[in-house]
Amino acid sequence: MTGHNKKVLEGVSTHEFFQSKYDYYQQFNTWVIILSALASVTYFVSDCQLFGRMAWETLLPRTFILLPMLLFILLNHKISDYRIMVILSYLIIHGIMWCTIWAIYYLPIKQHANEGFIIMHLMFFAVGFCAPFKYSTIAHCLVVANIVVSNTFNHYENFDLMLTLGIPCVIAICAVQYVMEQVYTDQFHTRQQLEKALTLDYLTKAYNRNKLKDICDEAGSRLLVGKEQETYILVVDIDFFKKVNDTYGHDGGDKALVYLVDTIKSCIRATDYVIRWGGEEFIVILEGCPSGKAEFIAENIRQKVQEGDGSVCPLTVSIGVSRYDGQNYHTAITQADEALYTAKNNGRNQVVCYKEA
Repeated sequence: MTGHNKKVLEGVSTHEFFQSKYDYYQQFNTWVIILSALASVTYFVSDCQLFGRMAWETLLPRTFILLPMLLFILLNHKISDYRIMVILSYLIIHGIMWCTIWAIYYLPIKQHANEGFIIMHLMFFAVGFCAPFKYSTIAHCLVVANIVVSNTFNHYENFDLMLTLGIPCVIAICAVQYVMEQVYTDQFHTRQQLEKALTLDYLTKAYNRNKLKDICDEAGSRLLVGKEQETYILVVDIDFFKKVNDTYGHDGGDKALVYLVDTIKSCIRATDYVIRWGGEEFIVILEGCPSGKAEFIAENIRQKVQEGDGSVCPLTVSIGVSRYDGQNYHTAITQADEALYTAKNNGRNQVVCYKEA
């Protein structure tokens, strides 16, 4: 990835970027492979025209590519990793080229091979839409290598012309694919920014309620976390927040909210979730966290907020803790809320765990 891409996609892994690119063009790529393979089979008609009869010699070379094509279709529904599918796509296109070279070996006239190889460049160009620039460059340069190697036994009548036309095609198409990757980079960045805007709270940079749609099942009731390990939910609420606003103004209240989120994030893992549930109330989802650890994290948050760092007004928080059983997450939030109210009623500035009756 270029320096420009790295700057634009700061915080996004290379794998995530190229997987997104492949996912975006996957359906297009699938049809490119299918139509390219089927189109190469139709070259049998031109073979018959060159022979002036049924070209039985080229029937197998022309139809052999259908087997890899069927394998590609099968794997396409089972494998989503771009690293596998992009390489497989290029192998299919190279397979089409070598089936063509195989058929050319039997043709009585080989001077039309150049036109066929030009069409091959278009196939490689089309697959390049979903591929990393590095992959497409290597795969496309091998087109020239295929021509050079196959010339040792096919002895093309216009071999010099093939190279004269083919090499500039490779250079031009690689250059276009480089530009295309830059364009997709900008598109990907814009989409990432829009997704963040939809799921992030503008003030605190915690997630908002929309984030739950990303981590819930299709029914919207079960969180896609904690399938094999315990998961806990914390409900964190600033004590006497109205008094903070009345005393220090809304700017002071905003600073208190930002400070609370920063403090929570410093006490949890990057894989955990902090969601602004409303006003001064936040939900923390601790995935794969045992009971004792969840209570320890909650107490750590409470202590750090109480100690403060001098940048905001004195604050305390009350925290309710509940275990998420993998069913309706609203139940776990309600239970954590009940524990929070217990903490409020018992004097605030404390952690309370929900106790099932």
